[in-house]
Amino acid sequence: MLCDKCGKESSDKQNFCGYCGKEFTLVKKEKQEKEKQDQIENGTVRELTKNLDKDDYTILEAVHTDNPNLLLRIGAFDQLKRYLKLLRCGLVKKQERELTLKEKEKLEKFKNSPQFKQYVKQIQRLDSTEDEKKIFKEYKDKFGLKNDDDPIDITESGKEILSNIRKKVEKIWQDLKSSYDKKDKKEFREKVDKNMSMFPLFMVMGFVNGTMMGTMMGNMGMDSQMYMQDMDMAYNDGYADGSGDYGGEYDSSTVEDGAGGEGGFMDGGIDVGF
Repeated sequence: MLCDKCGKESSDKQNFCGYCGKEFTLVKKEKQEKEKQDQIENGTVRELTKNLDKDDYTILEAVHTDNPNLLLRIGAFDQLKRYLKLLRCGLVKKQERELTLKEKEKLEKFKNSPQFKQYVKQIQRLDSTEDEKKIFKEYKDKFGLKNDDDPIDITESGKEILSNIRKKVEKIWQDLKSSYDKKDKKEFREKVDKNMSMFPLFMVMGFVNGTMMGTMMGNMGMDSQMYMQDMDMAYNDGYADGSGDYGGEYDSSTVEDGAGGEGGFMDGGIDVGF
């Protein structure tokens, strides 16, 4: 054991440093307590990571694809808490490099968009509580942000988590589409009921748009309105406004025509905006 006072090494069996006489009992207790707290924290992080939901994945997708429009349907302070959770899980971090000129221009364009301005107005109409102010301060402090616009980056662990959920969502979509192609109404309805919580991620990840999903349900004799509230809200809140860039990294050959790919989402006739 290294003495934290003089730095000399003594046997772990000793209770006192053989050089300066510092008592090791307290050091051992502190070490044991730290190891215990680390175990608790690691267990908590594993549980949090295991139970990420569609909004957590939406934030990861938005950061990974540099598409802030995806965030507009998530409340501002809910976003902050989710960012802190993702930071705790080691899935996001402060971006170390400076923004490029192109990235700065893209950010300014987004901040000047009607959707974002309306989003800001809604926030300004609400009086933030002391707890919410604390959350914002904690967000800036824990990420080490100097300015509100300092960018957040996704970590390698975050990319892996996002890739895994994308594969899962793609499989669900392909299974659903297979039932539709077979015109098996019973199987299609069962899969819709089972996977309804994934519908927003179908859109976020570019597999399908709201009109296509509604048409499929209509053709299978289902009332799409009761199933698609989240998807309609996604369009109405700028969740999928055609500005996403889904080309390059993901294989667009698995995406239906008009459902994503390099051009992002397509409006499909639904009014986008607030």
